[in-house]
Amino acid sequence: MPFNVKKHLIRVQGGREYLPVAYRLVWFRDEHPDWGIDTHPVSVDVEKGIAVFQAAIHNSEGRLMSSGTKMETARNFGDFVEKAETGAIGRALGVLGYGTQFAPEFDERDRLVDTPVVRQESPAAGVESRPVPGPLPGGGAASTCGTCSRPLTKGQADFSAARYGRALCPAHQPRA
Repeated sequence: MPFNVKKHLIRVQGGREYLPVAYRLVWFRDEHPDWGIDTHPVSVDVEKGIAVFQAAIHNSEGRLMSSGTKMETARNFGDFVEKAETGAIGRALGVLGYGTQFAPEFDERDRLVDTPVVRQESPAAGVESRPVPGPLPGGGAASTCGTCSRPLTKGQADFSAARYGRALCPAHQPRA
């Protein structure tokens, strides 16, 4: 039976739905019991109360499939070291599509981390156009799952199209 995401959603600040990392892990392990997750501290300074962890997810052949990094502080969490490690795992799982749409850390709102660009027509013939800031066509989603219409990142869509011949979210990709 497929993992039921809606059964495990909780409401967080502002009434937004959130899928806790523990359930992202359950979902991931259900689909990929032979894949591995490695974590390591990038920086831990107990005196300053700052911890940074990185998590990497590898498939059964050892190929890196995703990674995530997270920083936490003692000011926000007494167990900031553990929270940084859990957060890094959550981000790496989110990159793979596990709970991405329910993870506020991926919602940039007004703080875009990349610069959306659209091509502007050149006034002179034969002069190359240059990128200018602007909204991404189609709202920024590279594609949607052909089964459930979940938004996919460009990387997810490219991987799925190359491997399965169509855009599929991780939940709907055939198991090997």
